[in-house]
Amino acid sequence: MKRIKLKQLLAVFTFAVISALPSALATPIFQQGFETDTSGWFYNSGYGNVNRQVSGTGGISAFKGNFYAQFSQTNAGPFTRFGSYSDTFSGSYFAQSAIYLDTNWSAGSGFDYSVASSRSDGSHLRDFIFHVTQDTSSGSLLVGGSNNSNSEPREDLENQNNYEVTNSGWYIFEHLFRDDTGVLAVDLNLKDAMGNLLFTETRSNPADLIGTVAGGNRYGWFTNIDVDGGIAVDATSLDVVNDVPAPGSIILLGFAAISLMLARKRKC
Repeated sequence: MKRIKLKQLLAVFTFAVISALPSALATPIFQQGFETDTSGWFYNSGYGNVNRQVSGTGGISAFKGNFYAQFSQTNAGPFTRFGSYSDTFSGSYFAQSAIYLDTNWSAGSGFDYSVASSRSDGSHLRDFIFHVTQDTSSGSLLVGGSNNSNSEPREDLENQNNYEVTNSGWYIFEHLFRDDTGVLAVDLNLKDAMGNLLFTETRSNPADLIGTVAGGNRYGWFTNIDVDGGIAVDATSLDVVNDVPAPGSIILLGFAAISLMLARKRKC
């Protein structure tokens, strides 16, 4: 058997630790998986409906637990304040929603899902929007991202950065808000049900200065849902990323773990 060098072990260990840090060190601010109610999501009065569904309804198993929710629209779709708005950017944070995508949706159907940022004075700053459309020209189910919504499924996603969904199932829609050298940057990340990254669209405006212009979280809002019967949604959340340990601490931890492994190996 080929020996693995100490440096190789350390590199693998360090990469694994760093990759797991954002979720492992996150503090939940808002969570709603629809296991007991729909609290935190607002609907009716022009903002559609949220109906809890038992896992297996319509052939869809819940992403987590025993329930999911079916979202539909009237003038627009449901929205959440993630507990409450914040005018303070206190560090990186991310919003996630698991949404079931069906490659058999009819041509021209789709939805827009926005998570917005507040300004430092508490007012609205900007929307960061996922677009999902069963494209009529290509026949493909496409995902893209931008800062604007026209309340209709986008039919031009094939002409921009996009991801083609080829398998029906649950997908995680993540908005990661972060400080990019003093300016707000937002990564719209599409992940599969296991959390593997499939697509990223990064949106940033040089005018969105952290602290003086950009504040904290605002709403999550399905600005448009044009899918017959609505869409299945589960595991909605907002989390703040805690301070990440210094790289040196990670390396020391890696050396300690590898030393222990080698010591155990010598005893065998």
